[in-house]
Amino acid sequence: MQKTTAVLLAIFYCVAGAPTYDERIVGGGIASAGQFPYVVSLTENNRHFCSGFIYSERWVVTTASCVAGKIPSALRAVVGQQDFTQPDANEEIISIYQIKIFTQYDAVNQANDIALIQLTKNITFSTPNGVYFINYNEVDPNNPEATVMGWGANQDGGFESTRLHYAAMDIQTGTSCGDYVTGSEFQVATMLCAQSSATSAVGGAPCQYDEGSPLVQIVQGKSTAVGIMSKNQGCSVDLPSVYTRLSVYYSWFLQTAGQQSVDETTVPTPEPGTEAPTTEAVITTEEVIITTEAVEITTELVTEEVIVTTEETVAPFI
Repeated sequence: MQKTTAVLLAIFYCVAGAPTYDERIVGGGIASAGQFPYVVSLTENNRHFCSGFIYSERWVVTTASCVAGKIPSALRAVVGQQDFTQPDANEEIISIYQIKIFTQYDAVNQANDIALIQLTKNITFSTPNGVYFINYNEVDPNNPEATVMGWGANQDGGFESTRLHYAAMDIQTGTSCGDYVTGSEFQVATMLCAQSSATSAVGGAPCQYDEGSPLVQIVQGKSTAVGIMSKNQGCSVDLPSVYTRLSVYYSWFLQTAGQQSVDETTVPTPEPGTEAPTTEAVITTEEVIITTEAVEITTELVTEEVIVTTEETVAPFI
């Protein structure tokens, strides 16, 4: 059993004393049409269970903990959706062709918590105010501000929201994240820590069903995905949450799903063979092996304590 369950967006206030988990929604915001054209709802039996973001016309990024053990044919990716209770003009419901989970995913500690979903057909991009992809990159070291969005519960143990919400977060620095200490629980090289913004009127916290939701920064005036929601310890604004650091997996993304396009509304990804800027870790690609049958990627993440060797695996396709 994982230490924490899937997480979705909920905006809460905290009463004096210890944080509680049965709090009403306050602050935050309800997303407007086209505000987050890249966010995806993943459904099983017509019910939302996790989020993701559009990598390209055929690929979606989410967490491994969202889709591990799932049967691809039983899942759907819903794009262009704002409100579960009514259809959207840009909404598409697309079947899943296959799931690719990062080989070094650790289900106990949710380390390397990342997966790629290949769709059975291309997403129809429509801008403005429609459906589109978002580029990913390393965290802006000069700006802690970020936004997370999803269809999360409004209290710990609650049901998913019917409308897409968002909340302002501050990315934290340091070698721990709340009660997640450095080591197996929180790995600086591959994880990010974020907490509700202390200065924004739309500060909030992720909760159940928000796992896989993108953590987005504005870098040079453009939206950039820097993380995806992985785990937390409760649906309180007083507790930080942990996100998978996307830039670490550049080589795996490239070899599994191909090079992302670069759009004027997004930030370019690093050129092959270059390192993404980071204040926490040095990331180097040692070797890439490509065969006609499968793609094997060996990537060494170099930090003071953490060395991770990775290669691709494919979940069963049914």
